[in-house]
This record gives sequence, structure tokens and C-alpha cells, in this order.
Amino acid sequence: MPNIAIVWDFDGTLTPIDSTTIVAEILSEGSGNEFWDTIHKLKGDKPKSGKNSKEETWQHILAMDAPVWMYALSRLAFAQQIPLNAETFKIIAPEIKLFPNVAPFLRKLKDIEKTAVFRKVGVEIHHFIVSAGLKDLVGQILPDGLIRWTFGCCYQINSFEGDPHMPESIPVFCMDETMKTRSLYEISKGSFQDKTKTVNSLVPPEKRWAPFENMIYVGDGFTDVPAFSLVRSLGGLGIAVYNPKKTKADTNKRLERLRLDKRTDLITPANFDTSGELYSYLKSRCMQIAQRYRAAHPI
Repeated sequence: MPNIAIVWDFDGTLTPIDSTTIVAEILSEGSGNEFWDTIHKLKGDKPKSGKNSKEETWQHILAMDAPVWMYALSRLAFAQQIPLNAETFKIIAPEIKLFPNVAPFLRKLKDIEKTAVFRKVGVEIHHFIVSAGLKDLVGQILPDGLIRWTFGCCYQINSFEGDPHMPESIPVFCMDETMKTRSLYEISKGSFQDKTKTVNSLVPPEKRWAPFENMIYVGDGFTDVPAFSLVRSLGGLGIAVYNPKKTKADTNKRLERLRLDKRTDLITPANFDTSGELYSYLKSRCMQIAQRYRAAHPI
């Protein structure tokens, strides 16, 4: 029987902070704003300042942020002879604070599969993270067993000129808005756990690990629009969350376009209390999916 996939963005969705900024601040011992200002200048997003400055004449194409900031982080780490791997991120992970009650919230959603209707139809609920942050960092922040799979940016560690004391972190996978949609196909087809399948493998809807109509995508902003659009166009659900501690003006600025363009099914605070709207909406959708299977396969 197919599964239900609840797919979470990370930064701004499960945590109010930006996890990559924390890594940049630790490595540079400086301001996260300074780091991102440098990245935007490298990308050509910000014009050069000064009376005699001259703009580059190259044609600016909107590019992925990840290759630029991943390279910049790797240079900072290389200067300190630090590998950007799971061992290093294990030390940094405690600095990333989640919204209150995230872990018990996710666990209680997972436990819905223990109810009678779910046991009868054999449907399971699984959580995924699809993040533009660092996979090896994000994957260590929530307790083991809560997240089925984490997608995110990755490094491969190489010994520079064969010297094991000079670890070089090579970006090998960069996540952006488009790659998020690829990750959703990997979840749907089950290729994330079965290397005999690729994301381009033809898998009939009835044989998919998690059909899109069984998928719920939860994100926090405009960078999640392609994922929202894909999931909703194929029968799934899209939910946008926002930090309830932000000002109304800031929230409206972030979400007004989503609201006007009707990009999501629900816009709600990132409130992980199980008596709140987000939990109620997710639970109702999971129960609806289980009832659909029960109606199709009456016992």
C-alpha cells in the first residue's frame, strides 16, 4: 500500500533561523550579513559602489545561490583545516534551535498511522526534509527516527595534494528551487531508497512509493513556489507557514504574493502545538487519505 509523505522545508519552516548563516558565522567569526553581502556581490546581485566603479558587461542570469556560498564556506573551512562533514556539523548542530515542540509534533503526526483505519489499509506516514541548507547538518538536528530522508546541499571531503591534514570540502550537490522538485519526484517514486531506480525511471502512479496525491509540502516562502505548484498540480497539498513572532508587515511582505496568486492551500503560523491549526489541518488530510484507500478497498 502506498505511503503518505509530509515534506518539510527547514530554514524558516522548522526553525526560525537560517542554519547556513550560523555555519558561516562560526567559520568566519564574523557577521552573517557580511558573508551574504559577499555572496550577493560575487553573484552580481549588488552593483559596485564608488564614483569610478564600472559595472561588468556580462549578461546576468539568475543563478543558484548554493554553488557560490558552498564554495565560499569551503574556502573558510580550508583556511582553518576544517572538513565540512558530519563530524564537524555534529558540533554545530546544537546551535540550530527549532521552533518549540517540533519533535513531539512530528512524532504525534507519525503516530496517526497506529489508528485503526490506518492499520486496516496499511498506509504509513513518513516525514522528509527538502532543504536548501546543508544535508549533513540538518540531518543531525532532529532526533533519530523522526525523518525518513533528508535532501540538501552536500560536500565531498578530499585531501588537498594528498595531505590528510589539509581537508578540502568539494561541493558535490547544490539544492535550489528546481532541485527541490526533483527531490519530490525521488520521494514519490521511492528512488531515494532504491538505487536501482532513478528519478527518470517510469513508475506508474499505482506503483509509486508515495503518489503525489498522498504528499503534503510545507514551506515558508516564495522559494518554495515550484514545490508548492508541483505538489498541488498533481493532487497534493501545499502549506505555507510563517514565524508568528515576526511583525505583521514582515509577514505580509513574505507571503502576500503567495496569497494573491493562490499558491498554497493554507497559510498559517509555524505553531507546532498539537492543538493548533497546522496540526489539525495535517491530521485531517492524513485521515482523508486513509479513508480514501479504505473506500477503495472495503474490508
